[in-house]
Amino acid sequence: MSDTDAGEAARRAVLVVDEGTRGTLVVTGKDRLGWLNGIVTCDVSKLAPGRASLGLVLSKAGKVMSDLFVVADAERVLVSVAADKHAELQEYLDRMLVMEDAELHDESGRHAWLTLHGPRAGEAAAFAAERAGGASGEIDWTGLGGAALCVERERVAPAFDAIRERVPGAARATDADWQRLRLERGVGVYGVDFGLDDNPHEAGLDQRAVSWNKGCYLGQEVVCMQGMRGKVKRRLVSLCLDGTEVPSPGAEVTSSDGVAGEVTSAVRSERLSAVVALARVQGAALEAKAPLRVGAAAARVVERPDP
Repeated sequence: MSDTDAGEAARRAVLVVDEGTRGTLVVTGKDRLGWLNGIVTCDVSKLAPGRASLGLVLSKAGKVMSDLFVVADAERVLVSVAADKHAELQEYLDRMLVMEDAELHDESGRHAWLTLHGPRAGEAAAFAAERAGGASGEIDWTGLGGAALCVERERVAPAFDAIRERVPGAARATDADWQRLRLERGVGVYGVDFGLDDNPHEAGLDQRAVSWNKGCYLGQEVVCMQGMRGKVKRRLVSLCLDGTEVPSPGAEVTSSDGVAGEVTSAVRSERLSAVVALARVQGAALEAKAPLRVGAAAARVVERPDP
């Protein structure tokens, strides 16, 4: 699919991304919401069928073990976790089950995830969930509208057919399409742009995947202390680069004081006529608003490359 076609689908209809490498943990039992709410950063205490939440599971030291997409149906909560993290997280979370009426199952081999991006994502995901026997809920990663959809693996094709039936302009993204859209919209990926070395503030997710109004959860004290301090060691930010050369992951971000960070992802956006990137940049350089460069190219920190 061309840059223009994928971009138009996400901005006018629906762009569907196959998240088939993500794992699935399923929580059942009458205490499923209360138990899970005491662990994850997002508020799932009142999660109902058709609703969803974007969150994180943290280590006790407040580091990000995985991002989460959480959706519910009438009897279960389905939790999408980062690729290759499901076994580790099941073991980690299973230790938190003590007296609660809840059970945790790893159903990664059974379920697959699609993320939908665009103004009609919510209705398309709900329609596909009904037709394909899955669960969905709205999550807006990009600011264009969005939803998460979980179906059994053999139902992915029927789910996509249902999406196209509901929204004729819907399109299925290639890896390159999603890379371009997410960098235009400032969306990081676990294991690529942030990971276990980062807390939510450093990953740029403190305002997107953390509830500041809920009760206790794993790592909350560290997160709250970081929020009160205000200063971060580094932060994942969006950059717009001059020129046409696309830097490789790991390329140094420099300032007049030396190395200030590194690029994690980058792509050329024909829509914006610019190279856009995500980079981990030192907090001191961000506070000073120091001029930055990536190689020979000037780099500007922006809220979101495509406003």
